[in-house]
Amino acid sequence: MTSEHAAVILNAVGIPSLKAEHPAVVDGAFDLTPRERPAAIQTPADVNCWYEEHFDRNVARLTRVSGDQLVRPIDFRGLFKFPAVIYVQLALNHSIHHRGQLSMLLRPMGAKVPSIYGESYDAKLEREKQAKS
Repeated sequence: MTSEHAAVILNAVGIPSLKAEHPAVVDGAFDLTPRERPAAIQTPADVNCWYEEHFDRNVARLTRVSGDQLVRPIDFRGLFKFPAVIYVQLALNHSIHHRGQLSMLLRPMGAKVPSIYGESYDAKLEREKQAKS
């Protein structure tokens, strides 16, 4: 893979839609040091605030990564070694997977499934109900 190919892959992933950026892509190595949850995070709103702050900073860092950095192999726990750009796609897939897990748990709990990837069934029912009234 060339640095040009890696840049094309990164652009194809779509940074604005990327909901996860692992620092390993920028730093060139995984830091597997255990981290405790910050004490300031006590509510769902705190989680959202923390995520938004870190997401913006991490996306900004990711946009500055060079093609050469994107093709640099990064070892993951001695299990596999991929070019850094592959971890961007893996992070995106991981985020999508967990978003799907969370959304499928909502309806059995009595909640409405939000429109995550386009209109959800619940949103469609609400829209049709509003159109009739």
